[in-house]
Parts: sequence; C-alpha cells; structure tokens
Amino acid sequence: MFNLSFLNSGILSLAFAALIPLIIYLFAKKKPHRIIFSSIRFIKESQQKQKAKLNLKNIILLLIRMLIILFTILAISRPTMKLPFLKNNTTHPKTAIAVIIDNSYSMDYLVDTQTELGKAKKIAEKINQILSNDDITVIYTLDKNWNKVNSQLVYGKMDEKKIRSIKVIPSFTPLSDIILEAQEKLKQSHIPNQEIYVISDLQEQKLPEKLETNLFFIPTSSPEKRLNISCQNVLLTNDFVKKSFNKKLTFEVVNHANFEQEDIICRLFMDGRTISEKVSSINPFQRKQENFQLELERSGWHSGYVEVKNERLAYDNRFYFSFYYNHNPQVAIISDENYLPMPLESMLEIYSHGLGNIHFLNLENTNIEDLLIYDNIIVIQKKDISGRLKFLLKNLSDEGKRFLFVADMNLTDNAKEFISNLFNLKFEKYISPPENHNLDFANSFHPITKMLNIEPVLISDMWKISTKSTVLLQAENVPLSIVNNNSVLWLFDCNSMQNPFLLDHSFPVFAYRTLQFLTDDFVMAKNSIVNQKIRLKTDQIILPDGTSLNHSKNLFTPSQTGLYKLDENGSTIAVNLDYQESDYVRFSKIKMKNVHFLDKNWEHNILQARYGYEIWKFLLIFVLLLFLLEMIIVKHSERK
Repeated sequence: MFNLSFLNSGILSLAFAALIPLIIYLFAKKKPHRIIFSSIRFIKESQQKQKAKLNLKNIILLLIRMLIILFTILAISRPTMKLPFLKNNTTHPKTAIAVIIDNSYSMDYLVDTQTELGKAKKIAEKINQILSNDDITVIYTLDKNWNKVNSQLVYGKMDEKKIRSIKVIPSFTPLSDIILEAQEKLKQSHIPNQEIYVISDLQEQKLPEKLETNLFFIPTSSPEKRLNISCQNVLLTNDFVKKSFNKKLTFEVVNHANFEQEDIICRLFMDGRTISEKVSSINPFQRKQENFQLELERSGWHSGYVEVKNERLAYDNRFYFSFYYNHNPQVAIISDENYLPMPLESMLEIYSHGLGNIHFLNLENTNIEDLLIYDNIIVIQKKDISGRLKFLLKNLSDEGKRFLFVADMNLTDNAKEFISNLFNLKFEKYISPPENHNLDFANSFHPITKMLNIEPVLISDMWKISTKSTVLLQAENVPLSIVNNNSVLWLFDCNSMQNPFLLDHSFPVFAYRTLQFLTDDFVMAKNSIVNQKIRLKTDQIILPDGTSLNHSKNLFTPSQTGLYKLDENGSTIAVNLDYQESDYVRFSKIKMKNVHFLDKNWEHNILQARYGYEIWKFLLIFVLLLFLLEMIIVKHSERK
C-alpha cells in the first residue's frame, strides 16, 4: 500500500541495539534474600501482589526503552513514504533532479524546422518552469568535457544559459556511464526524492543493469523512421589500364532509409576547390560505391572531402581524406642480379614514372644515410643476408624504415634466419609445380588489400610458412604475403613463369599499393576517427578551424572531424566519424525496474516525488512521547 524507503539505509544495521535493554533485564535481574518468619501467610500474599505489579511495570518500561532506541535509529535513517492520493497536488517536496540532454550527432536531425537538439533544449526549459527554488538540479550531456565544467549540483532551477550552450558532438560518452554518474551525483544532495530525466531522440543505447533512481526517457519527437544518407570510406585507388595507373577516389554512399532515394548530389572538394560533382540514386539500405577520377599534376599532400547532399541530417554527409602523392618516387634495389623479373619491372616502371628512378645499389659504397633518401627499398633475388647487408638492414629497421622482401627458392639459412626474426615466422617448405594452390583470400582490413578484387587464380613457386603476423594474401590457408614491423614480405617467386597470379590484373594493383604503403609519407596519411589517439612527429598541430595548438606529448586525441595539419609542409591527417549514430534504431520496449518511457504527455508523469514525504520528524516526536511516558511511570511508582 505504501512505498517506504530510507535515505540513510546503512543506519538500519544498528537496529539490533533495541535488544540491549532486554539483555540487561535478563542478566541483571537479582533474587531477593530469603527470610524465615514464624508466621508468614499474610506476608507472602502481600509480596505476591506487589511482585506482580512490579513485573508489569518493569515489562512496560522495558518495551518503552526498546521502542525509544528502535524509533531513534529509524528516525536517523530518514524514512520516506509515498502517498499516491497526493500525486495530483500542485506542489511538490524538495527533489534532486538530473537532466541528461542527448547531444550525440543523431540529435542534429531536422524535424519540421527544428533539430532534435533544439527540441531537447525547449523541453529542458519547460522542465525548468515546473521546478521550484527548493529543488536541487544538475545538467548532464554526453560530452564528458562539457560535464567536467558544467555538471555541478545547483540549488533551485537549472541555468538556462548552460542549456543553450550545449552543442552536437561527433563522438560521445556512453549513456549508461552518464546515467550512473548522475545517480551518484544526486546522492550527494542528501534528498530522498531523486529523479533522472533523459531528453533524447530515443536512439537505442545500452542502459545500466541496475538502477536505484527513477529514470524517465522524454522523447524529442515521434518519428521512428528517418531519411538519412551518409558518405563513408573515401579511398585513393589506382586502375591499371594500358600500362598506366588511372587514379581515382572511391567512396561509399549509404542509404539509411527504407525507401529509394534518387538524384543524390555527390561533390568532391580537394585542395581548396570543388573538383567534380555527380548525381547518384540508391536503393533502400544500400551501400553503393562511387568514384571520382583524378588528374594529379604535382607531388605533395592533397586533402579535402567528399560529401553528399542531405538536408535532414547533414552531420554525416562529409568524409575527409588526405594522401601524399609522389610523382617521381625513388626505388632502391638490393639484389645479386642486375635485372628485375619482368612482372615487377613493368609495374615499377609505371610506379616510378620511368626506369631512371630505379637504382641497383652497390653495398660496398652505400651507407645508412644513402639508403634513407629512397622512397622504397626492395630486397629481391638476394640469396644471403649477412655481414654488411645485415648490419645496414638492421639499423634501417631500427630507424623505422620499411622494406619489401621478395623470397625466392634460393634463400640461404642466413637469409631465412634474418627474415624469420623480422617477420616473426617459421619456414616450412618450398612449394613448386606440380603442387599448386588457389589464391582465395585478401585481407579487407589492411590498406594494401582493402577493396582489392581478388579472383580465384592458381599459384605455385612459393614458401609455406607458419606465422602470427598479419596476412595480406592467402592461398588455401597458405600465406602469400605478410606484414610485420611495417615491412612487407612476398613469399612467391616473381621470377617464376608458373604463377598465373603474376599475369593477373590484380598483381600490379597489389604491388603498387604495397610500395605506396611502404613510403614514409603513407604513415602520416593515415585516416583517424574522433577520440582515437594519433601519434605525431611534431609538437604543433593546426586544428580544422585554423587554430594552432602546441603540445608536449607525441599523442593527440582529436575531438572534432576535419583536416588536421601537422607542419608547414602540408602533412595532414583526416579525422572522421565512427558512424555508429547514422543507422537510427529506436529504443524497443524494455521492462526494467525504475526505467520509464514517456510520451508527449510527459509533463504529467515526471516529479513522481511530489507525493512522497519524509516521516522522520514524526518518529522523533513519538520518541519524545515515549520518554515522557517513561518518566510518568517511574515517578508514579516512586510515590507509592
């Protein structure tokens, strides 16, 4: 019938102290001395009557003292009782309230003429009108940095300037963490009536498993389906056509709605200007790949973004990119031969724009400084790796320089040992015809083989190994290429004419991307996502808004999407969303204790504490009355 709770519930553990008077009564009771009289009949009768009265008085006093201790402990524990018939009362007792405003980027969705976040702010202001100056309030968002500055308990209504300052953020703290933090903050108010309001578009998120405080979800709007398009995964790729590479930017247009969307405008903005535009159509829930052809005329850094036009939710319409293009990369060849296998030579001629940029090195006249100037170093057709070569390669590896090793069938034990240590592998045997395998795997998560179209093709003349390094290509569980310590190893012989893979259209693309990956500039061209730490080589960074920031650490955590410039040479890192908010999934009906999903009539369902009252004062009054009753009984017995 009544919902009874205790603010200081830990005090209830002292309730056993009410038994102390009973223990004293039982163990401190004394027997009277026995006196023998000649005639004691009348004395015994008088004594029995007096003893009965005395026992009754002692039992009453014992009960009174036990109740005094018990109700004193209950009063200190501050019990509250909710009375349902007071629910519609226009006033409410003092209440501690935490308002959590969802400011994840899905709240930037436009409904009618206002964003979801704009609606959330209006709801927060309406809640403010219902609150009284006796309440205690605190405002939270999903932005932990904003919360550190603004989320303190305040006596009275919320600060509406703080509410208006809330902005959409690209990455956010999980809602469950914020709810638990708000719950702990409300406990500091020492008010028994506590409630948490989450103002949200009801995008599904994980909730805490257990809640002690009433949690109310207030929706900003009612639509469950959303019209949203996003642009994702921009990547520089190359098409091998007529002994040349046509460069293009591929990207994905994603339809997050359950109906077809037509005439979607896609735009490429690069190096400070719009390069190209195109129109596309996309089916329901489709992820469609498109591309823009590029004509790069200069070496250096290129950056920009690809965007799609969508007025409902513009926050995920743009994907930033950056890459370094070297028009004349210099390639160093370390080999026992003075020629290259034909498939590799043809690809290198295209990659370096002419054979004049390919240099066979004489190790006797080469030092580490000479090797560092090359964009790529390839070790191929080298039987033995020992002496000076081993010294040079080891020191270059320590300097962070990357290599391409091509393993042929003539490797010596020294070469195998060096390669095994560098790539964390164990050589097993060499596979030669007639034994062959079917190339059937390309690692879709690595930059070299990402989006590489591999068609089944037979391959032989390769080393079988066991390794824990990252596998790039594989033929029936036999690795063909691996990467470790940022260097790449090819385990197939490029001199063999028994390998159809070398004649397949995918080989030059794979080789070209391998060489791109091994350049120093590729390391700096990595894309990142917000709130993901990136490693820097400089102590200064220019933010997307043009602000220059100095920092002493070599790790930086970007909080906004955009292009971050690292130095005056134009080195750039592109930072994008993680896109977890783009697919809108509304909260399904869940049944959890203390969790309530409200509707448009939310104003009549909040402040449930308006019909709850503390009763500790009544308990203390009862304790005083018991003290008074004890004194009356004692004084009355003394008069007799």
